[in-house]
Amino acid sequence: MVARGPLGLAWARFKRDRVAVVAGVVVVTVLLACVAGAPLAAHLLGHGPNDPFPYAVDVNLKPVGPWTRVPDTNASVASPGAAPTTLLVLGADGQLGRDLLLRLLYGGQVSLAIGIGAALLALLIGVPAGILSGYLGGWTDWSLSRFTELFMGFPLLLFLVAIGYTIGGRFNDVTLGVFQPGVLVLVFLIGAFSWFLPARVIRAEVVSLREHEFVEAARMVGASDGWIMRKHVLPYLVAPIVIWGTLMTASFVIFEAAISVLNLGVKLPTASWGNLLSTNWGTLLVYDPFRPSGTYYVERSNWVVFWPTAALFVSIVSLALLAEGIRRAFDPKGNA
Repeated sequence: MVARGPLGLAWARFKRDRVAVVAGVVVVTVLLACVAGAPLAAHLLGHGPNDPFPYAVDVNLKPVGPWTRVPDTNASVASPGAAPTTLLVLGADGQLGRDLLLRLLYGGQVSLAIGIGAALLALLIGVPAGILSGYLGGWTDWSLSRFTELFMGFPLLLFLVAIGYTIGGRFNDVTLGVFQPGVLVLVFLIGAFSWFLPARVIRAEVVSLREHEFVEAARMVGASDGWIMRKHVLPYLVAPIVIWGTLMTASFVIFEAAISVLNLGVKLPTASWGNLLSTNWGTLLVYDPFRPSGTYYVERSNWVVFWPTAALFVSIVSLALLAEGIRRAFDPKGNA
């Protein structure tokens, strides 16, 4: 019988955790649906997420509901003897009558890209800082700890407000040919000012690891500090890195939705789960010069709010359960 290493034992325990496995399957399904399913759905339906359909909105400016066929005014060639129509599987997204299903899928690409990208950036900065601070100690630990505390007290939301209303618009079009407009600037700002979270956790782990016998043995045979940190300390940090990466991804997806309410998230017409919620919440105040009061309120469709809310809820809960399952797999004795 072949002896299993720590990763093999953790994987075996993870597979026995049904809740964690289901959560992992849901996370992978959501990722595949947004990344691969969005362009496939656009191809099958014959239109994109930003194509408007005027007939998808009734006279009261209320969008149509799920599984509705509407005239396709974007079609270049009509079928002989029949007006072209298109199917809106989840209905329209608002007063412009765009396809809610496609905007939900493409919006998931944006929201998940922000969450995953910001989490990776925070880990790329925080993990090396935590390892250096915890292992070297002394003046290095003091300097990095004070620097970390500076970022811990930094008002990120106020900074985003200042950037968003001053110079933020200049960087929204930086996409590197891969990302949607506005994604990279949010990834950089959120990740660069959230790295202190993994840094503090990793430092605490490394402080306890540096006193273990295998580290002392490596020092005695003349191994350098860089070699010890890379070959002996870093492998023991896989669990906290994966757990914190998963939790930060969930929190950053929620954060993007929250700042969209303040009009600081991804700008329209690019869809995200956050701006799908923020632009369709409550009632709509409409100006009509032919009415005595001049203005009136229009009730929005409940479906437009339900689907992005459900997508956020399912994704965040699944990521949280997945992170908890990974923690139990790597630390079966610490389930209290």
